[in-house]
Amino acid sequence: MISRRQFLTSFAAAGSSLLLVPSLAQAETGSEPLAIISAKDGGVAELSLYQLKRLFLGDQIMGPAGELIPLNRETKGAERSGFDLTVLGMSQEVVARYWIDRRIRGQSGAPKTVEPASVIQNVVARLPRAVAYVRLREVSPDVQMVKIDGRKASDAGYPIRVTNGNTASMATTHGQSRF
Repeated sequence: MISRRQFLTSFAAAGSSLLLVPSLAQAETGSEPLAIISAKDGGVAELSLYQLKRLFLGDQIMGPAGELIPLNRETKGAERSGFDLTVLGMSQEVVARYWIDRRIRGQSGAPKTVEPASVIQNVVARLPRAVAYVRLREVSPDVQMVKIDGRKASDAGYPIRVTNGNTASMATTHGQSRF
């Protein structure tokens, strides 16, 4: 039988992984930027990293055309992995548990997944409230890049990156909390 103290200790250890995010220097090493995109007409032009995180964690964030709609990439893709690590500060496994927990509690579900990059950009271009992400080199002229904390994906110091495949070590790196 597990004691209450053991349970709380293991629960606290598991929960603390939600607060760990990769450092900016590690996120930029060997990776490329992920551009946050929205519609040119009526889309959102700028968000803070905190607002972007809250949006993709199920909170209501308002834009010029109303409540924003987050669109995700495929679960096992490098873009999704990089986004989850650099924006949400979570590994794919922790994100999956987060959405299961929300569903159990009767809260909103995960953002819809749209693939490939060309299709997600077509959807975003026609839906002013949609917000998504693609590799910087894939951004089409039909959408606009959203500034995050005053920076575009092409600017130095931009924090949102595609992972370089080293997701396990990035997910356990101590960084600053973004909650």
